[in-house]
Order: sequence, then structure tokens, then C-alpha cells
Amino acid sequence: MDRKRLFASRVNEGSQGNDGGDATGQRVWEDVQAVLKSRMPEEEFFRWIAELRLVAEVDGEMLLAARDPVALDRVGRDYKREIERLWAGMDPQGRPIKLICWRTVSAELRELIGDPWSVEAEADMADGSEDSPLLSGGPAMTFETLVTGPSNKTAAEVAKRIAAGLPAGTPITLIYGPQGTGKTHIVMALKADVAKRDPKRKVVYLTAEEFMSSYLDGVKARDTSGLKRRLRTAAILIVDDLHRIAGKPGTENEMLQNIREVTGNGGQVVLVGDAAPGETVGFGQRLRSEIKGATAVEIGLPDAAMRREILCRLARHIAASHPEFLLEDDMIQKLNAGIRGPGRELTGAVWSLFTEANFGQETPTMDMLERVVRRHSGEQREPTIDVIKKATLKIFPIARADLEGPSKMQSFVYPRQVAMYLCRTMTRKSFPQIGRAFGKRDHTTVLYAFRRIEKALPDDPRLADDIARVEGVILDLLDAGQT
Repeated sequence: MDRKRLFASRVNEGSQGNDGGDATGQRVWEDVQAVLKSRMPEEEFFRWIAELRLVAEVDGEMLLAARDPVALDRVGRDYKREIERLWAGMDPQGRPIKLICWRTVSAELRELIGDPWSVEAEADMADGSEDSPLLSGGPAMTFETLVTGPSNKTAAEVAKRIAAGLPAGTPITLIYGPQGTGKTHIVMALKADVAKRDPKRKVVYLTAEEFMSSYLDGVKARDTSGLKRRLRTAAILIVDDLHRIAGKPGTENEMLQNIREVTGNGGQVVLVGDAAPGETVGFGQRLRSEIKGATAVEIGLPDAAMRREILCRLARHIAASHPEFLLEDDMIQKLNAGIRGPGRELTGAVWSLFTEANFGQETPTMDMLERVVRRHSGEQREPTIDVIKKATLKIFPIARADLEGPSKMQSFVYPRQVAMYLCRTMTRKSFPQIGRAFGKRDHTTVLYAFRRIEKALPDDPRLADDIARVEGVILDLLDAGQT
């Protein structure tokens, strides 16, 4: 076996194949992870996909290792076909990928590679993160890469205080909010910050599902001591997606005992859930009491400025390794207006655009982007001309009479032309119909306005921004049921 075809191990430190195959293979796997991460719940991604290791190329076949038979079975059943499909589309050398179980590999391969999950191997991978900007599916989850704003500022500050060992309220902190709003990013950033400040300070992160799986395995083996040792020696215990154990009394009781043991030893517990303390359901009285006694901080949906920054950062991040993947400002605006959900939905749309653009090998077009927006948001209801007028008046400080009237002042003409342009692009109304709705104007006036805006739009960032803002208000009005 060619040692230069080994991955995720200490023995390949500093080595590459004659054609750079190691770097190419690892980068393809990182790209595959990035797309999968955008399409999966975060806890699922970290539980199953992030734990896989690309370990070697043998006889032209790329070996992707699962840690144990349980992981092999789950990945093989739920994710293997998608991994193979994505890999086939991204690997320029056309190599097949094979899923294997690490426990059953040959002694020769095990000896050459060592343990791909060892602390040293993880450190080697982290050291190369600057050269592999898509490592583990995107930018590293740190406080530096976290986009902060009104919706998550308090939660981020609490997490930073816990990481720094400063008082942060009670020994238990609950971070809660809708899915996809960055709760996992904040707690992973906390973990990374502690590792940077004091590597000897033990932080244990696990999902509630992982806790339940480990606990049930221990119950079957009649020995849960390993799980208890792992959790109860933690200086900081982080449990993500707490709601996953609701309605499971045995697991819940074991979780409660571990929480009390950690806090009793002077440690900090950070719980992550989807509901406020008073709105949690399915838990027993004792755990509910612990949750209600926690310091609770909410994370909400990002505002427009945060959403834009999320999109811009991810686009720059992808472009660092795929120079053809350039998103113009009008595309950013279109995504911001068209994708209405939390940050995860925004990033999912960008990664979908990445795949649409031949996995970053082509420059995205507006047609590609519009297909992605339709795919993620569904077909939007067509607004009426009146809704478009209302939205325009919310952005521009003019009266309805000025929007529809005969005045040729630029402060009235500009928003009027924007509104006419949107009436033509967002509805099926004809130029004569739009003209009649704007003070019974001739259709040639509307045609002139449409062509003027269409021609100026690619080179006028202010115009693109104004149109995106009006589009955003239109969608808000439609969501509110206005017609």
C-alpha cells in the first residue's frame, strides 16, 4: 500500500502523492460534508457524518471509515447513497468511495494509519483547517465565525463568560430557540474557546440522542460506569437537543443525576433546547424544576442585517476554495428576500446553489438562484398591485397620492418606477393593466420604467438594495395574509 495515499492519520504528516491526491481526496470529502451539513439537522450531522474519517485510497478506491458497526449500519442505511452521489459529482479523478467499519479493517491498514479518531489525529486535521476552508462542512464553529446581532447577542455573551470561567448566573444555563438559529454554533464555540484558553479544563459535548444511546447500551451491558465517568468529571457539560429525551423517564432520570453530579462538583451545565422553561413538555417534575431554575437565554430569528452577513460570509468562505463561485450583490439580496427562515435555511440555500453551479465549478447565474429559491421556499403567492404599492410606501417616505400621481419630481418618480418594475416581475399583469393602476398612465410609461430599472439594476447597488427591501416587505405582507 502506498503510504502517500493515507488520510486523517499521523503517518501522512507533511506528505502528498505525486499528483496531490491526498489533498484532493480530503478536500472532496470536506465539500461532501459541507453539502450534507446544509441538508441535515445539526445533531444528526455531528452524530453520524462528522464522525466519519477518510482514511486511505486502496487500488483506486477511497475508504471512508465508520467508527463501529452501529455507525456503519446507520450511515449505510440513511446516508450512503447520498454520499456516493455527491462524491461522484465532486471528485475530478472519478474514484469510487467505499464505506468500511474501522473495527474490521486489516491489521496492515490499522498499523499504518493508527487511530483516525485520536487526539493527535484531530489536532493534525485542525492544524490544516486554514488550508482546507471547508473542513467538516464549513467554517469552524467559533465565536469569531458567529454572526451576532439582537437575536443572539445575549446568548453569545453568556457562553463567552462560561468559557472564560466568569459568573454567568446559575450553575445550569438553558439556551433555547427555534431550530436552525445557531444554538449549536454557540455551544461549539464555547467548547472551542475553552480548549484554546485551558486545554486541561474538560468540556463534554453530546446530544441528548447520543446520551440516550450510550445509556441504553450501558443498561444492556449492565454497566453504565463508563458514561458516568465521562460526564461527571466534566468542568462543563453541554447537552444539545434536550427535548429529544422527553417522555423517556429512565433516560431522563439518569440525565438528571449526571447534571446534579456535575454541578455538585462545581461544574457548569449548558442545556440546549427548543422551548422556554415554562413551555417545556414531556419531562418529569424533577427535571422540569431543574430547567425552570436555570439561567435561560433565548435565541431568535436573525434580522435582515444578520441574514445578509450570514450569506456574505458563507459565499466568501466557499469562494476561498472555489474561485468560480462568486455571488454578486443582487444575488445576495435575492437570497435574503426569498429565503424567509432561520440561518440554517439560508446556508442550505447557498449550498444548494453550490451544487447547482456544478459543485462550485461554474459561476452561479440568476436563473440557478431563482430555481434554488423556489426549491427552498416553494412557489410564492402572486402579490396584487395594491400589496406592491403598500410595500413601496413602507420603504419610501411618500404618500400614496404621490406614488400614483402625475408629479415628475425624482423623489416620486424613482419609487414609482421601482413599484412598476416589481408589478411587472412579480405579477402576471400586462403593461396596460399596470398603467391603469398608476393614475391611468399609458402602457408606454410603464414599459419605459421597466426597461430603465432592468438596465440599471446590474450596475446600481443602491437600486438592487431598494428593490430587495421592497420585495422583503411584499413577502412579509403576504405572510401576514394581506392581498
